[in-house]
Amino acid sequence: MGRINSRAKGKAGELEVLKILRDELGEVIGSSLARNLDQTRDGGHDIVGLQGWAIEVKRSKTSSIPMWWEQTCRQAGSSKIPALWYRLDRREWRVIIPMGVVTDLFEYSEDLEWTIEMTPTTFCAIVREEISARELWKSRHQNLVGQPH
Repeated sequence: MGRINSRAKGKAGELEVLKILRDELGEVIGSSLARNLDQTRDGGHDIVGLQGWAIEVKRSKTSSIPMWWEQTCRQAGSSKIPALWYRLDRREWRVIIPMGVVTDLFEYSEDLEWTIEMTPTTFCAIVREEISARELWKSRHQNLVGQPH
């Protein structure tokens, strides 16, 4: 089998991640997920459409997690939560996010030392819970606003 160039490998990785996200989250996110086709020209993260998240995807033979995490945080800016999806050759997908996203025991930090690594299934469970909590808050807020004082 011939060598695959890094751009084709990156695209293939992004398509794999999109499939996982759509399979796991389809019922709660609809069809909003897509590859960021303008990222080369305009910058930004690899997968768009998951509200509040900046997903960066890396496929590689060797690990460069510190460099990848720094890029993921830079692409997320201050308005999105960074999520690094990576897969080394002949390995399973892994996801890294800030630890403060899943526990109040720690302040939110983008320092690599204060992140957690998980499976895609765990990441999607966190996203489902976050979406559910957001919807519950909206519902309660709307009910309170509509009540007479």
